[in-house]
Amino acid sequence: MSPSKKPVKSRYKTGKPAKPLAVAVAEPPAAAYATPPATARVFQSGNSQAVRLPKEFRFRSRTVQIFRRGEDIILREKPMTLGELLERIGPMPEDFPDDIPDSPAEPVEDL
Repeated sequence: MSPSKKPVKSRYKTGKPAKPLAVAVAEPPAAAYATPPATARVFQSGNSQAVRLPKEFRFRSRTVQIFRRGEDIILREKPMTLGELLERIGPMPEDFPDDIPDSPAEPVEDL
């Protein structure tokens, strides 16, 4: 017998070889915020494939990130960059102070 074909010895003195362990792989539990699956229509738009999202899955932004996670295709809103955030905020109001005093740090007690 080759070394890889040796039967597994049982921990118990039954005289029978131990059965190999089976590993069950299951879907992870659904997140608390997950919605039940819905069906969407896939269609051709020019040279691209498109998906018509149901109303409850609409995005707020016009740009999304797309990537694969195993067999799944994930779509999520693209995070806003700092530049986009500052652009969206706009200029500060006229009465915003030019100089804000920097207070000294508060002392921290030893733990």
